Amino acid sequence: MIDESEVQQIMNGTYPVEKKKKEMMNTMGSTQSEADEWELLVRQCTQVISSKQLVPTMRTQYMRTAFQIPFDATVRISLDTNLCMISERGYDLKNNTVWHRDSEKALAYNEITRFPHAILEIKLELSGENMTPPKWVTDLQNSGMLYEVHKFSKFIHGCSVMMPEDVQSVPYWVDDVSVRDSIIASGGGRILVRSEADMSESERRMNKHSGVGPGANEVYDHLLPFGDIYHDKTSTAVGRTAQSAAVMQGKVDTSNGAIKGDYNSGVSFYNGGMDDEEMLGGVESGSGDDTCIGWLFPFCSSNNVYYQSVVAPTSVQKIEPKLFFANERTYLHWLHAGTTLYTIAAGILTFADKKNANWAHVYAMALLPISLAICLYALHVFLWRADRIKTRVPGRWDDPRGPIILGSALVAVLVVNFVAKLFEIARYNKSQWEEF
Repeated sequence: MIDESEVQQIMNGTYPVEKKKKEMMNTMGSTQSEADEWELLVRQCTQVISSKQLVPTMRTQYMRTAFQIPFDATVRISLDTNLCMISERGYDLKNNTVWHRDSEKALAYNEITRFPHAILEIKLELSGENMTPPKWVTDLQNSGMLYEVHKFSKFIHGCSVMMPEDVQSVPYWVDDVSVRDSIIASGGGRILVRSEADMSESERRMNKHSGVGPGANEVYDHLLPFGDIYHDKTSTAVGRTAQSAAVMQGKVDTSNGAIKGDYNSGVSFYNGGMDDEEMLGGVESGSGDDTCIGWLFPFCSSNNVYYQSVVAPTSVQKIEPKLFFANERTYLHWLHAGTTLYTIAAGILTFADKKNANWAHVYAMALLPISLAICLYALHVFLWRADRIKTRVPGRWDDPRGPIILGSALVAVLVVNFVAKLFEIARYNKSQWEEF
């Protein structure tokens, strides 16, 4: 961290790095390695500023309240209120003697945006045997007063609102209904989805009522804490609670919202040693009752419903990149099983002897629909699971019942064939006995 009066030296490349490094070691008690890391960082920053000719463009200003036990970095909490993003474009540099606009001059409406929420950051440094956060931190996280905004950035938000002409894509949270008024008041309405009141009659007919911008914003619209303009959840939105965190790990009965057994807060990462099916089913199932359709088809199951009343809308499932490949491999395994079964059925139709042709045809025609059902079912589950992995909606992503249903159908056909063969052998032995 540098003083405000030293910013211009950083910009001009005249910052006394060696002098400041000695002061760190002599007066602040920094070690040699810490001082070397600081020096490397400063030199990298000044080199980037000089080589790319960077100038101040956007400044964030806020009131920060920090909470920390002295000389203990285990828990550090910062609360930023009165958050403003101010444009630093178009001011007089006065021959490079200043680095920010004149504070005595009034700001135009499109030169400042006031963020309507406070920003709370919790930083933990857990080490040794105790890797569990303190209980009061967990209680704070699960108090229901905090809303998780995935990958939120003050700088990105400010640049998107204050410089929309230079930004190719905007973050998903600008579509949240709670920040819409502040963006419009700052003149950044061009980055927002237009409301029906601002559309012509022809535009209203073509409107899809998505409420969010194109591209990735349509995929991650469920991460908006308060919903979009067409799905306003301002009065019903809830923050993170113990129940929402429990649902993330499948440790909640989704039929009534009751947490099962002992619950330890945290996020479950997928174990690298799991196979494909274990990886795709890494979240425990709830114990809610399903309907008949939900029992047969996992994508209709109540265990996969996104419970808005229990799960905070900003909850996302932590995944590893190889989960996408696990889904593809599972799909290929199912196709292989369906193709093998189809090949067997086709072989029975082709090579059956004429004496048992009728029964062979019936048996093969019973196997063909099962093989086709396996392929279609595999395609449907693959697409459904790929969508849930992409959107990271918490819940079950595995298929615990499909293999049982299709496997039972296959076993039933094999049992019928076995019984029919036994009956045929018994009838043949009976005829041979009667001849003697």
